[in-house]
This record gives sequence, structure tokens and C-alpha cells, in this order.
Amino acid sequence: MDDIEQKLKSDVERLLEYAHSGHKYIIDAIYDVFGKRILQHGYADAGYILRSAKYGLNKNAYYSSLSGSRLQELFVKSCIPSEDIERMLEYLETVLGNEAELDIDEKRALIFWLFLPYRFASKTLVKRSYLRILLTGFFESMEDNTKYPCKLIVLDEIIYDSDVCSVEIIKSMEEYAQYTFSLKEENTDQALFYRGHSLLDYTLVPGIKRNRSWFRNENIMYHELLVRCAQSFTHCQTHLEYLVKMQHYGLPTRLLDITENPLVALYFACCSNKDRLGEVIVLTTGDDHVRYAKSDTAALLAALPTLNYSEQREMYRLCMNGEPENTDIQYQRLAGKLASEVKSRNPAFEPRIRKADLVGHVFVTPIRSNQRIMKQDGSFIICGLTNEFGDSDRLDSLRCKDADNKKLVLVIKDKEKILRELDTLSINRATLFPEIDDVAEYLKGKYG
Repeated sequence: MDDIEQKLKSDVERLLEYAHSGHKYIIDAIYDVFGKRILQHGYADAGYILRSAKYGLNKNAYYSSLSGSRLQELFVKSCIPSEDIERMLEYLETVLGNEAELDIDEKRALIFWLFLPYRFASKTLVKRSYLRILLTGFFESMEDNTKYPCKLIVLDEIIYDSDVCSVEIIKSMEEYAQYTFSLKEENTDQALFYRGHSLLDYTLVPGIKRNRSWFRNENIMYHELLVRCAQSFTHCQTHLEYLVKMQHYGLPTRLLDITENPLVALYFACCSNKDRLGEVIVLTTGDDHVRYAKSDTAALLAALPTLNYSEQREMYRLCMNGEPENTDIQYQRLAGKLASEVKSRNPAFEPRIRKADLVGHVFVTPIRSNQRIMKQDGSFIICGLTNEFGDSDRLDSLRCKDADNKKLVLVIKDKEKILRELDTLSINRATLFPEIDDVAEYLKGKYG
């Protein structure tokens, strides 16, 4: 394997030399597909590269999906991928030349093509080494002021920085139960919450931050839903109750769903994308930081959608300007407007609004007034003001860490098996989504 490693290192050096000498689209592709995710979160899903052709994408699939793109020529039948890096680069030069503007799907296709010489099952270990060496070389080749020292490890279908993350692969409910129980034992002075993602590359952000247009139109969507569906909100008394109901019916909000029940999070990690790795994120906070539905801070953050986009941006700028609240006239004006909105629903609200509260986030245990929240042991994180997409790093800081202060990454695989095991404990679609249409879908799947 040493000879192979040396060849791969030489190939990576040549590829990066080629990329840095006028072929920046390769650098951009590596960064957007893997680099950015590893820099921000410490790990990335590498399944589309590492998964065998039997379960993943193949050359023909990319040829079909790239209709109209210059990259389609990389996947024609006559193009035989070679382990000779010079031949690969010569062909790439004939197809793309020096300059190329690629969208994210084309960037993923380009990275996939670079690994085609090692696509056969007999080359799996080589492919894993190639990925690790390529990304290590990529980070080392960055400019001095952006160089990122890391120790990359490939495990299963995930690549991660072992200086930042501690990764656990879970293949059964029993393993998961033991692991989460030990976490609870180690964190007796903390409140633990859980969130299941069916894909490793999902980002820990509320729905409103998953689309730039949604974020900018939060105020409009909020009020239009209230106007168009007024009867659905007749029993809601607070802004938080509005948001919970909107979230329930699928409107993107600044609420992030979490649960106190680790098995519920495990179900959500497994219930879709069943051929891909999932993840359960464990979040931790002090018991004294968990708020209830009538909390003033929760009421304040839940009322933020009543401000339009310009007002929210201005409020965020003022919160970050370093000036004390009592001398910041512009801040007092906007804070007064927000306080009036909160008092309209909660007359007992004390209108002393600290800047730090508006740019923070709080864990909230809501009144479990609907069946779905009750069945799922549902809670929420309400996210405060940020820049356009500033929630991810802040919420990532809430993730549970091990004794070495490394982020715990709980990777879930063998999803079908785990779903069957959860079903024996009545953790399934019918119990977690007690509405009649969901129960009907569960029964169709069970007996179909």
C-alpha cells in the first residue's frame, strides 16, 4: 500500500499544480463539494464518491444528467478513465480548457469523474486513500492566511477532521440506546435534546434560513398565512403559538424542531433517504437555560417575524454596534415597536429588551397542546436575529462534545433495520404523526 500511497500523493500534487495554474474551477469544485463543509462543520458526507456503483451513481447516470453541459463529454462511453493522471488532465483540458463556470451539480460531477479510475470494488481502499490525500493536499495548498491544518480520516462514507470531531457509526437501536444512555450519564448537569437528519449534509438551521428568499420574506409569509387562514389561528394567544402552528403546517419559521426523546430523533434520521447515512445531533444546554412557553425572552424572539426584513436588518446592525441600549436612540425606537407587539399578546411583558437577547437563541418547551408535539416529545430552539445565514455556526456550538472537547457526530446507517427495531417499540409514522392521513400511509406501507 505504501507504493500506492506514494503514487496517489504524486497524482494529487500534479492535479493541484494543474488546478492552481489557471484551472481554478477544480479548486472551486473541491471547496464547494467538500472543503467548505469540512471547514465549517469538521465533517462531510463522501458517500456519492465512496459508495459502490451498485448502490450509488455511475458513469451512465452522470452522462444522462449532464445534458446540455460541456461536462457530459467526460462521461461518454469512449472516454476510458485512466489511473495515469497526465492522461486524465489532457482529456480534461480538451473538454474544459482553462476557464469554466460550473454550477454545484457540475462541480460534483467533476469530482466524481476524477475518482472514476478507482470505481471498481477492488479499488475501494485506494479510492478512500485518494479522497483523504486529495483533501489533505487541498487544505495544505491553500494560501498561507487561509491554510487549514487538519487530520483527515475516512470512515465508512464520511470524511472528517479527527482534531475537531469524534465520530460514532450506529448500526442498531441497541448500540444507539447504549450510546445515548452513556451520554446522559456523563452530562447529568445538562439538559440534552436531539434532532434527527436523514442526510449527513443537512445544516443545523431553522427552516426560514434554508432559502434566502424565505428569509427576506419572513414577515410577508407570516402575515399572509394569518390573513388567508385566520380560522386556523383562532385559538392561538401568543406569537409563539402562531409560530408553532405555522411550523406544524410546513411554513418555514425561525423555530428549529428538537425532541427530548432520543428514539424520536433516531426515527427521523432513518425515515427517509434510506440508502444514505443519517445523523442524530445531540444538543446540550444548562437546565436553567431552558424556557417555557410564557418566557419573556421566548415571547420576544417569537415576535421578530412581525418586523419586516429592513427592520430586522437594522435591528441586527444596532444590536452589534457595541453601544449600550440606554443611549442608542435608534435601537430604542425599533425595540419599542417590538415591545408593543409583544405586549399586544402578553400585557404582563416587561419592555426591557437587551440587545444580547435579540441576537441569541433559546430552548423552549412549549405547551403540548397538539397531538404531534405530545407524541414526539417536541421542543424548539427559537433563533434570534442574525445576518443572512448566520445561525449555523452558533447552533453548531450547542452540539454535545466529548471529554477532549471534540464535536460528537452520531452517524446512522442500516436504516431499514433500525426502523424495524423502532417499530417494535411503537416508534413509527403512525404514532409520531397521529393525523389520519399519516396513519393510513403507515398502514399501507406495513401491509403493502
